[in-house]
Amino acid sequence: MTHVLLFFLSALLNQAVLNGEDIRCIMLSEINFADCNQDLSREYFCSLTLEQQTWLQSLWKAALQDRSTPIRKRREIRTLTATERSTFFSALNNLKNDTTVKPNKFDTLALIHSNRTLCSAHRGSNFLGWHRVYLLLFETAIRQQDDSVTLPYWDSVLDNQNITDPRHTVIFTDQFLGNGDGIVDSGPFKHWLDINNCPLQRKVSRIDHTELPSPDIINMIENDIKVHHVADVIDHLGKAEQALTIEGQHNLPHEWVGGTMDVLNSSARDPTFILHHAFIDYVWEKFRQKQERLGENPEFYPPLGKTSKTDKYNLTSFHTADRTMDCFPWMENKDGYRSNFVGILYEYEESPQCPNCGKSKYLTCNKKLNRCIGSVPKDSVKGHLWAIIIIIGVIVVAIIIVFCLLKKRYSKKDYTRF
Repeated sequence: MTHVLLFFLSALLNQAVLNGEDIRCIMLSEINFADCNQDLSREYFCSLTLEQQTWLQSLWKAALQDRSTPIRKRREIRTLTATERSTFFSALNNLKNDTTVKPNKFDTLALIHSNRTLCSAHRGSNFLGWHRVYLLLFETAIRQQDDSVTLPYWDSVLDNQNITDPRHTVIFTDQFLGNGDGIVDSGPFKHWLDINNCPLQRKVSRIDHTELPSPDIINMIENDIKVHHVADVIDHLGKAEQALTIEGQHNLPHEWVGGTMDVLNSSARDPTFILHHAFIDYVWEKFRQKQERLGENPEFYPPLGKTSKTDKYNLTSFHTADRTMDCFPWMENKDGYRSNFVGILYEYEESPQCPNCGKSKYLTCNKKLNRCIGSVPKDSVKGHLWAIIIIIGVIVVAIIIVFCLLKKRYSKKDYTRF
């Protein structure tokens, strides 16, 4: 009986470890931007194989030809129907299982966002355009699996509620992206492994990383007429100004989701990444529309890169206008600012607004804040509630059994003394 009990408790412990973090995988080698300047060429760089790069170029050609009437719209994921979400998730899983390009097409795309490519894709002017091109390639690859799908976005501002714990967002439940508390073992991407055989994992809203994008700062970027130069919204200054930039706000959900998303080298391996970056692209597009209203040229590319004297790096040369765009050799950095993407290949549906909040049952209009905030319907938590009750019940039974066995054991010892 004791052996059975120990086996049972061991199984419970092992399950707890499985649901926790895989430390080996979380401690992946992260990019050190100081290394960008350490005897490395500042010319075009891409860590993909020739086969992968050839596929990427064919994907770009397909992206330019993938036009529809009316133009397809990227929408906030909570405004999709259950069928539309399911279709999108299936297309992503099909992309993950498509091995016609090794190791598979999803991981090939995720690999782009790693290594020295990050030197030119972050902390400077190219951050905005590079990620726009990257997202379009991702979306095209998904649409090749199912052309009824358009990439949705996750407006994480809707989960910065200011009134309740943002961990209650429906985004990290089974109906959406799966659990956010350790190794992902529920939802559409459960048991996903990357090219290093590392499991997809998250650590949503850790105590030391509880920030999500600020409604006020995002509103400033999108609407404040005093903020209308690209230099105002890219990360090329010090830490004090970083929070006011698009990239500075973009950093917050990466840290908030945690796990795979928290490491630049691995972040694109979590499907959360493309939903998050689609929202960042949406914010930039709102900024560009404001520029046009104010008579600014949204195609103007300022060659600015961040410099850090304390960390000893200077990324300016990676963000020059005429530098070949890393992993996308058919383009130069400045080409990411062209106006022939949004409005021609795809459009954005406005983020849900009060009073109807996109008619989504996962959003509600908060009159005090005068904006939509995320909510979790009762039917979304019912399954989790029963699971928690069952787990608690099992633990209570195990403790009672252990207590009874120990009591019986010590009672026998006391009896043999007399």
